[in-house]
Amino acid sequence: MSLESLAVRIEQRVEPIAKKLNAAGACTGLIMVVLVTLHVLSRAIFRKPLMGTVELEELMIVILVFCGMAYTQIKGNHISVDFLILRFSEGVRNLIAIFTSVITFCLLLALSWQSVVLSLTYLDEGQATFQLQIPLFWVLWIIAIGFFLFGLHVLTDLLKQISKALTQDRRTGAVISLALGIGLVILPFIFSWFEFELEIEYGQYLAIIFLLIFLFSGMLIGPALAFLGYLGMASLFGPGAGLGLFKTVPYSMTAAYSLCVIPFFILMGELCFQAGLSEKLYAAAYKWVGHFRGGLSMATVLACGAFSAVSGSSLATAATLGAVSLPEMKRYKYADTLATGSIAAGGTIGILIPPSVVLIIYGILVEVSIAELFFAGIIPGLISLLYYVIAIVVWTRIDPKVGPPGPRTRFREKVTSLKDTWEVICLFLLIMGGIYGGLFTPTEAGAIGATGALLVGLLRRRIKGQNLYESLLATGRTTSMAFLVVIGTAIYGYFLTSTQLPMELANFTVELDVPPFVIIMAIIMICFGLGCIMGTLPLIFITVPIFAPVVETLGYDLIWFGVIVVVISEIGMITPPVGINVYIMKGIAKDVPLATVFKGIFPFLLADFARLITLIAFPWLTLFLPTLLR
Repeated sequence: MSLESLAVRIEQRVEPIAKKLNAAGACTGLIMVVLVTLHVLSRAIFRKPLMGTVELEELMIVILVFCGMAYTQIKGNHISVDFLILRFSEGVRNLIAIFTSVITFCLLLALSWQSVVLSLTYLDEGQATFQLQIPLFWVLWIIAIGFFLFGLHVLTDLLKQISKALTQDRRTGAVISLALGIGLVILPFIFSWFEFELEIEYGQYLAIIFLLIFLFSGMLIGPALAFLGYLGMASLFGPGAGLGLFKTVPYSMTAAYSLCVIPFFILMGELCFQAGLSEKLYAAAYKWVGHFRGGLSMATVLACGAFSAVSGSSLATAATLGAVSLPEMKRYKYADTLATGSIAAGGTIGILIPPSVVLIIYGILVEVSIAELFFAGIIPGLISLLYYVIAIVVWTRIDPKVGPPGPRTRFREKVTSLKDTWEVICLFLLIMGGIYGGLFTPTEAGAIGATGALLVGLLRRRIKGQNLYESLLATGRTTSMAFLVVIGTAIYGYFLTSTQLPMELANFTVELDVPPFVIIMAIIMICFGLGCIMGTLPLIFITVPIFAPVVETLGYDLIWFGVIVVVISEIGMITPPVGINVYIMKGIAKDVPLATVFKGIFPFLLADFARLITLIAFPWLTLFLPTLLR
């Protein structure tokens, strides 16, 4: 049997199981939302919260995450940075893929094995939840199965890559790649046999060097960070230290009630998309500003801002509004540059205007108030809308042909159109008002928002069984993708902390004979450079743990820094060479050349830089509402 056929047979066995597990996990996500909603209502109406809600949510989020882990990989949703390796020839890329797949496969098997070990420990000790006394050993088996199926799918990729290398007569390269991968995995064990431990000072240097190598190797971000954390801890303190992280971190970083906010807001965004809220938002915005030059682009940007207030996702905002507004702009003879540029740029607002999944993850990483981060994003988000509209006004004044005016609408029709936006306004006010009024926490707000979006979709008869199921599946995959990076970041973070690199970097910057502002600007430039070549989540996960202690030591507010980092990642979403929103726009406007789309976002990039400068020069714009909340 050839390696290719073996890979296909394994794939045929794994995929149906992974798909069913993803469906089970997705349904668990809906149960989580309903349970928290009932918990909040019971507390508000009867003054009696549901007992054990937190414990049940912590167990169910583990089911949601790890039941979808393998299928997320099958669908290609786990994230990697492949910008650099795409410059290599196909043969070289395949050899690098063999190397990274060997490491990923071994890593996932080790994670699965250690979860089984912890499960047996919990079974022997009789570990259970505090209130409901639910045994915990079984949930570790779900983690083990999730990692194992994930690893089997990676194995199929590895077998195909080796087969391809052999077909291309690259036997030597394939053997070297396999040997390097296996050798790197067992390196800590070799150190322990010779009683050799790496000096912490060298560990600091290797932490940065290997991070850059693996970051741009095309390896999945989560496994890359987890492997580097294992390699570092095992080299410093022995293999037991590295494997110990594999045993404890996946469960401890997933079974956290505060992290349930991630799938809640992701589901809310999916349900808002299925409910068709974007169409009415765009129609209302068009009636108010469509008669201006570039009015359709202004309407698109304003609708993006409104839809962001309930979706929390830039990709969902760009994809949804693009499908609605692009045909209209083409019908009114808008230039492709302005049409595609305004959609791609407007979509980026989705990760700034609350609720924002990226702000939630930032708040978890640096342990600051998510509620304050939400309120901090409001004014910068409105500034984004203002600067984008100004960019459109200036552009259409310089070249009126790019955005001819549409027909005028009577004032009565404008006012009437606002009634079609009441669902979005109510959802936003419900979430932000509930948090500000102390009615519920940000985590509970996510569940309430998802329930509200579901009810809106049901009342409008836009959400039925099939698209609800699709929303749940998409939520499961996105959540698994995010948590794989969370787990990898946590493992790598333990290693970084052990080397004391973040603390030493913070002390070094404080002692520099330059103003703190210069250091902050250097950090911002580094984040911007990385944001141009990687996605939002990798940027947040990699830079924030390193730079946040520095920023705090210099006396800057971490709430302000969080908004700045999110703004930088927004700019990266429309900046070459990656510019993920640009590629999404290209997928919608298939007849528009990619160069035209990039040309169209240039005026909006200028607006973004003006906004960034404004927020840096006037921090109170970001901190005004959080200060009121405090």
